[in-house]
Amino acid sequence: MNIRPGDFVLEIGSGHNPKPRSDVLCDKFIDDNQQRGGHLVVDRPLVEGDGQYLPFVDGAFDYVICCHVLEHVEDPVRFIGELMRVATRGYIETPSEIAERIYGWRYHHWLINHIDAKLVLQKKREKSQFGELFHTLVARDKQWKRFHLTHHHLFLVQYEWEDDINYELMQAEKSPINLSCQKALETLMAQSGRNGNAWMPILKNVLPSGMVARVKSILAKRNRRRQTKRLHEILACPHCKATMNWATDMLHCQICEKHYPIINGIPRLAV
Repeated sequence: MNIRPGDFVLEIGSGHNPKPRSDVLCDKFIDDNQQRGGHLVVDRPLVEGDGQYLPFVDGAFDYVICCHVLEHVEDPVRFIGELMRVATRGYIETPSEIAERIYGWRYHHWLINHIDAKLVLQKKREKSQFGELFHTLVARDKQWKRFHLTHHHLFLVQYEWEDDINYELMQAEKSPINLSCQKALETLMAQSGRNGNAWMPILKNVLPSGMVARVKSILAKRNRRRQTKRLHEILACPHCKATMNWATDMLHCQICEKHYPIINGIPRLAV
């Protein structure tokens, strides 16, 4: 991710594993861990919000991180529009179509490919034909897990954008990737050599999870020292995008007259 030193950064769907460089976290499910791999991390400003109706003013951020969220949303057009509304640059990461067909997460709605500098989305129509087999293998079989880590580029879509997100919605009848074509296979395999951070998944897997969490927490605290914006300045009504009046335990929109609670210091702005 090409995040600049002075960038003010939002992370959507931060969940249990927020990036150290994120200044503000936004998650739709504060009290529900069903669609993430652990308990919610709250170590910096956090807002409950729906990515399709982001509760921030226009251009509030320089950069927005969105990892493993786009495949969950019901309306990707609205969601992508919201990313471009609140930031000028960003990073999107999702499972690839290959990963989706192998692992088949039941709560994902979209198959996503990165083709010719464009995100290609197709509505997911089929359940995984393998059930929970490969989820079990990655958890129990060291050889399969090693293969997954050393070939992680096959299982991920990684897309960085500036100004505009180039995307297309396609009909779901036919996949845009042809794995019977040798040229397509060579292109796919060549991506491994171009990935400068190919060693990172293996390193993260070797290091104890507690050590990784402590390092990330230290980096996040260091980043908070240089923050220039506060939630009072950037929060907006998710419906009409107007700024709101703050009270001790409530936010009030003067335009549409909606009220939003603040619970345990977290503004609850999910639609």
